[in-house]
Amino acid sequence: MIKVGDIGVLRALEPSDLNWLYRLENDNTLWHLGISKEPWSKDVLSRYIESQPGNLMRDGQLRLVLEVDGAPVGALDIYDYDAVARKGGIGIVLNAELRGKGLATRALKAFMSYLFGTLGIQMLYAVVPETNAPSKALFESLGFEQSGTLKHWLLKDGQFENAHLYQYLHS
Repeated sequence: MIKVGDIGVLRALEPSDLNWLYRLENDNTLWHLGISKEPWSKDVLSRYIESQPGNLMRDGQLRLVLEVDGAPVGALDIYDYDAVARKGGIGIVLNAELRGKGLATRALKAFMSYLFGTLGIQMLYAVVPETNAPSKALFESLGFEQSGTLKHWLLKDGQFENAHLYQYLHS
């Protein structure tokens, strides 16, 4: 487990997370942010949890759960991992009622410390919807720099939306 200050830990998925993960993955208000645009069954998600903890080298991705007061409240991912270039995409999602309270900043700091210090990653990138001011502010506050705009990158409610590409280069 990875300590997140005094608020909780980042940990691998557990079988007891199934109902929480089911709600998260089937929240269609988030589907425009990822590749999957369809509902997930509990059976498929149960098998996904069983295969955890993920192996970043084998799977090219790793998901950790933010646990606060013994309950899962968020997920942090590194995806599209490139072992040669030591880079990957990073994402975070929190339960809606906990957004805007500083948890994301603290959780991402702990996750980034793990990725850079333990795993030796050198560059992270985040794709952030142009209209998502809180996410843009979050990544900028952690030292990510906007390096480009991805035109019509996301499809939300039948409308294409631009996204900004943010990068963090670890020195």
